Amino acid sequence: MARRTDGGWPDGPRSQPLRRRRRRRRLLPGVALGAMSLGVAGCLVMLPAVSDACQSVPDASDVSATHAASAIARGSDVLIVGDSYTTGRGSYDGRHGWAQDLVADRDWDATVDGVPGTGYVNTGVTNSARWNYLSRIERSASLDPELVIVQGSQNDWLVSAETLERRVERTLRTAKRQWPGAVIVAVGPSAPQPRATSTAGISSAVEAGAKAAGVPFVDALAGQWFTKMNSASYAAVDGQHLNDAGYRYLAARIDEALVGLATPAEHEQCV
Repeated sequence: MARRTDGGWPDGPRSQPLRRRRRRRRLLPGVALGAMSLGVAGCLVMLPAVSDACQSVPDASDVSATHAASAIARGSDVLIVGDSYTTGRGSYDGRHGWAQDLVADRDWDATVDGVPGTGYVNTGVTNSARWNYLSRIERSASLDPELVIVQGSQNDWLVSAETLERRVERTLRTAKRQWPGAVIVAVGPSAPQPRATSTAGISSAVEAGAKAAGVPFVDALAGQWFTKMNSASYAAVDGQHLNDAGYRYLAARIDEALVGLATPAEHEQCV
């Protein structure tokens, strides 16, 4: 079996069922929620503030700023699909990644579907297509999200760029068709350095697939979120994942990108 950058399932596939979280506070213990919220808020203070000035935003494709603002609003129904970064591998308990931090800060009613080792193509240790992103999105058809975030995946390194691009497009088109009223957002690979540099080809393929599907793409590499200067502070012991501070930072950067998507375009906002 080929090497996986995520390391696969922590306790076997049955330990990661797809579950509906009816309210955000059921995702995390109350004490953790407060800490996570403060952590993300703290990171946001250190990042460029979103103001009335023109903003650098992800390619919005066919998503209007008004639609995006409604989708990311507090209390929105959200689905997050991803790999071990979404499950929080590398955090203090291996269960609190950027997704849990952002859900807590935004007070979203969220379903967090993270499966280590998986991606648009990669199936993790299961070696079953049931666990790639497309299959999991299709199995979530009964949900009614206002926002769908698809994260990663740095695990899709064994396939050609063309194959990955086609699968990304198909996956995101399926999400758009399944939830025509939702805002779909793709977040590219977001590993610390030096791992980040090796994901450039994956990121480009995911970006191309997202563009073909008409889905906004959040580019952590182009944004230089993880650099030689900050990666040592944000990387987990394995160097492949993030620690608690790294996940809080990643949550803040993704939040910033979502706010940018909900900000009117320059030609609409600047005179």
